[in-house]
Amino acid sequence: MIAIGAAALVAIGWLLVSFLAPGRARTMLEWLSALSLYVVLVSIMANGFRRFWAADNELLIGVFGFLIFLFGSGFLLTAVFTVRELVGRGASVGEGATH
Repeated sequence: MIAIGAAALVAIGWLLVSFLAPGRARTMLEWLSALSLYVVLVSIMANGFRRFWAADNELLIGVFGFLIFLFGSGFLLTAVFTVRELVGRGASVGEGATH
């Protein structure tokens, strides 16, 4: 359910970003959409990890564990940049999650 909600936020966010003029609102929407994208990716990888854990497939457990670590790191980094943007200490106008 979390992944479906996050996927909807990604789709709506990126559609809105496409039509907004550059500015603070667009930058915030870019970062929040990127954060939602990482939630979707981590959810997908965690589901695969859970399935392969139950099947006791060690190779795929390792692969999906690495992908969870990779996308989880991206989530944390994006979360930091999103918070920095929220408090007004982000990059200059025009530089957002898509640049």
